[in-house]
Amino acid sequence: MRRTSLATLLLVALCFADGIAGNWPGWRGPTGMGTTDEKDLPLKWDGKTGEGILWKAPLKGTTGHSSPIVWGDRVFITTAAKQNREQEEKKEVPEHHLACYQASDGKLLWRTQIPQGKEPAGYAIYAVPTPVTDGKTVYCWFGSAVIAAVDFDGKLLWRHERPGPFVLNPGICQSPILCGDTVILSVDQSRGQGYIQALDKKTGEVKWEQKRPKTGSCNTTPLLLDVKGKTQLIAACENSLQGADPATGEPIWWCKSRAFGESPVAAAGIVYVDKGGNEPAMAVDPTGQGDVAESHAKWRVDKSPGEYSSPVICGDCIYKARKEGEVVCRKLATGEEVFSDKLEKVSKLASPVATADGRVYFVSTGQSHVLKAGPTLEIIGGGTLGGWGNGSSPAVSNGRIFVRDNEFLWCIGAK
Repeated sequence: MRRTSLATLLLVALCFADGIAGNWPGWRGPTGMGTTDEKDLPLKWDGKTGEGILWKAPLKGTTGHSSPIVWGDRVFITTAAKQNREQEEKKEVPEHHLACYQASDGKLLWRTQIPQGKEPAGYAIYAVPTPVTDGKTVYCWFGSAVIAAVDFDGKLLWRHERPGPFVLNPGICQSPILCGDTVILSVDQSRGQGYIQALDKKTGEVKWEQKRPKTGSCNTTPLLLDVKGKTQLIAACENSLQGADPATGEPIWWCKSRAFGESPVAAAGIVYVDKGGNEPAMAVDPTGQGDVAESHAKWRVDKSPGEYSSPVICGDCIYKARKEGEVVCRKLATGEEVFSDKLEKVSKLASPVATADGRVYFVSTGQSHVLKAGPTLEIIGGGTLGGWGNGSSPAVSNGRIFVRDNEFLWCIGAK
């Protein structure tokens, strides 16, 4: 029993080692759910006047919906070369890159080309998954089915192309996550082709794989959750929500649910999953085993509008962009709607961030808003950078906010 307990504690420590204060190591930060311990983040900024803007770095000639990640004084983003209509029609695969910028001033430190794969994605979605880092190596996953590891000096350590063909909607969008010595990839697709893999961080070789034949196309990213001292891999897909052992991928519990573009979140002993599209949403207690649809489902909402913007939990409420220009707040414990209100031009694609001082940041390069968490819609800040607000979500590190679109990588902060 002592050996088992020690191994469990070690795995928990390794899985959550990336959550060091000040760093934003992967999709939706150190928790994978858009929450941060930071306080007193900027409340006002303006791309035209320069108010609240520390720097902006040009990204012209590239495209990408992936979010920036931050470790120390380095900001990393993935990009793909822009294509014209003829190149897209010919299904040519554009160049892929991982770029590193200095967080203090936006200086480009290096830009490494990752040899692209053969899988045609189209729709300008070759750089959608957000990269992830352990502070030494950056792992990036691209729409042409290439996964690569690059060190902090920009050296390509390894590159693998995952075998296709893929049956995806619209393409490879799920971000990699790290647990211990593995990189975990979730690839949910139609026609029984879905799977979750764990790759060796040092080599990229497959350590384990779990087929998911009953899942449909889905673009959510799994998260790691401590459940009674043991780490679970929480994975939401088109037809199911499950908690699995991250050491093997073996399911611990599961239930029928719906998901597509919104990644799951958890707090206070509840896992929340939401597909959007006016379909059901639900909350589940993750402590069960086997099929927990009847025994551990806490509440359900019959219709929950939404797009790709994932929810965030702040205090005892869940906040999300219901659609372009509208947000909704629900009680975490019951699912009861607290308010639904207009929020001018809020992005239906970018996912919000919740801070330790009770603020909810809906940030994109388009119109952004900062809300004070509470029972009514109270706007306490925000701004616009003049961009079009693509699918990228913000990163938060050391009092600064980083956000990108296809034109610029921006750093918002106090001067």
